[in-house]
Amino acid sequence: MKYLIYICSFLMFTGLYAQEKPVDKMKETKVKTTKTKKDGKVVENKVKVITTTEQKVTTDPKLKDQRDSPRIKSPIKVTEQVVIDNDKDPFYDKMNKTVYYKNEDNPFAFKTSTQGFIISSSDNPNYATARRLITKNYYLLTTDTNYGVGYFDGEGNFVYEYFDEEEGKIVVRTFSSSDSE
Repeated sequence: MKYLIYICSFLMFTGLYAQEKPVDKMKETKVKTTKTKKDGKVVENKVKVITTTEQKVTTDPKLKDQRDSPRIKSPIKVTEQVVIDNDKDPFYDKMNKTVYYKNEDNPFAFKTSTQGFIISSSDNPNYATARRLITKNYYLLTTDTNYGVGYFDGEGNFVYEYFDEEEGKIVVRTFSSSDSE
C-alpha cells in the first residue's frame, strides 16, 4: 500500500511538471572586482553583470498532433542587469536593468530610470523617455518629435500610441521582444 501511494504521488507531480510551457532560458553572471585607494584606505568595488536570455519553445501549429513536429522561430528576450557594490557590506548599492526590443527590425534598449525607463537605439542614445503615470502600467512617452502613451501588452511587447499631426490620425507602434537572427 505504501508503494502505491508513492507511485501515485510521483505520477501526479510528473503530470503537473509536464503541463508547463517550455522555455529555453540561459543565465550568465560575470563579476569583476577592482581595488582602489581612497583616502589612504583600500576600497573594493564589485560590478556584477547578469544576462538572461529567454525564448519560448514553439512548434508548427499545423503539425501540433504529430510527434517531433518542427520547431519554429520565436522571439528572444534579453535582459541585462548591472549591479554595483561600492563598499564592504554584503549588499549591492546600485542596480541598472536593460531589456532589448525590436521595432521594424531596429533594435532598442529599454533601461530603467528612477521615474520609468529610457529608450535608446544605436542611432540615438536618448530616443525616448517613458515616465510611469499614476494609472499603473501606463507610461507617458516623450520623443524629439511627439508625445504619447505606452503600455506593455499581455505578450510582453511595449505598445506606443501617439497622434501624428502630419497624417492627422493616431499611430500605434509596437516594440516586440528581439527576434533571433
